[in-house]
Amino acid sequence: MSSVPRHSEEELRQQWAFLDALVDRQAASLKSGIQDPEEDDLAAPMVAADANYLEEISTLTQRVTTLEDERTTLLRRIDLSEEARIAAESARSAAEAARVAAESALAQERATAPKTIPPKSRRKTWWKRIRG
Repeated sequence: MSSVPRHSEEELRQQWAFLDALVDRQAASLKSGIQDPEEDDLAAPMVAADANYLEEISTLTQRVTTLEDERTTLLRRIDLSEEARIAAESARSAAEAARVAAESALAQERATAPKTIPPKSRRKTWWKRIRG
């Protein structure tokens, strides 16, 4: 072997830096659960896709929440309408009972009232006023 170094000091530093970066990248891959270096390339698109999915899920969740709120509002309106209908039927029934009672009372009053002859009109006709 010759005593002349095969690589310069700068080349050795570059190789060490490359090896350090490779070890760091592999350690990070192992910590994240990705062991194959080729999977590192797949991880970036999956992260972007995951972000899109999360955004879509968030949008869908908001829409479902809005629809559930609208459903709750509509069910409340239905309940209020039913209560109003029942109240209207009750009022209509009470009014009908009051009408029947009033008609009965009027008929009874007419039946028990003495038959009177209405008094004659006290007004004189124009002819009687002139004559005297």
